[in-house]
Amino acid sequence: MPLSDFGSFVVVMDEISLHWADVNAALGGTTATDLKLEGALTRAGFITAKDVLDAFLIGFEDLENAREIGAGARDNLKGTLRQKLGQFRGMLRAVLPKSKYASAAPPLPNFGADESKFLAPFDDAASLWLRIDGDTTIAGFTPPLVIAGLTQALFAADILACRAAYHAIREAENNLNVARKERTTLLEDAKERMVQYRAAVEGIFGPTHPLTLSLPALSAAPGSTPTASILSGNWNGTTGEADMAWTASDDPNLDNYQLRMSPGTTYDAANSSVVATIPAGTLTLSTTTGLDNPGDVASFKLFVRLTTGNEAGSNTITITRP
Repeated sequence: MPLSDFGSFVVVMDEISLHWADVNAALGGTTATDLKLEGALTRAGFITAKDVLDAFLIGFEDLENAREIGAGARDNLKGTLRQKLGQFRGMLRAVLPKSKYASAAPPLPNFGADESKFLAPFDDAASLWLRIDGDTTIAGFTPPLVIAGLTQALFAADILACRAAYHAIREAENNLNVARKERTTLLEDAKERMVQYRAAVEGIFGPTHPLTLSLPALSAAPGSTPTASILSGNWNGTTGEADMAWTASDDPNLDNYQLRMSPGTTYDAANSSVVATIPAGTLTLSTTTGLDNPGDVASFKLFVRLTTGNEAGSNTITITRP
């Protein structure tokens, strides 16, 4: 299995560790004769590096989940706040229609507005509510203003909770950005070690030795690159998912299709993740990956993958969740 997506690195490293055991046996099977790479790296050290990478990639998925869960929690709070601001505005029209406060109620913000623009009307409403609660001069009204059990203090607490949720997402995104850099370093180091191993085995045994000929491949065998599929997709407001479709590959060596995603308006292979591996014969997929919350933007590519290890990526499509 040649190197392709991030997870393939662990698989190829495992293949090399098994091959390394055979090499060590052929060299004499002792600590002194075992193959060692630059810096006296042994097979055991290589396996440790593989396990570290494997654990890191699993942890990276957890970081992505934390970000998605945090975004969901934030959006739930945003929806709750908008509902309560609507109630506040309605109460001012119903209870204080002739007061100076009725026309001062802030409008509802757009759900997809950035943090400062979204929260500003709620801060304004909380301040206005506090003034109303302290005003004993309004004819026919006795403060405080309470809306179905909702007080100004509870409303202000909801605003603080929403602000904290925004902060939690920034923290999660920062953790992801740092982890992406760490992942790149780990993958580069792993590939360098694999290249060193292949060179060392061929240097010791020669190009025609069975141990050289059986070296795990790092890249696809020479051969024609498959014709890329054409990917299309859009957001389905009825199902709440992004619907993907692609043209079929007629390559006789077709193994499967793989949909990959990176956040944002530009597809970035270094920051991409596998959405799904789809069997040959299936030409559609619906997903919310990368599009869990309103305003999320994600870019997708569909890869045709052959049994030879060759692959070709489609055009990029970018989808925004309304």
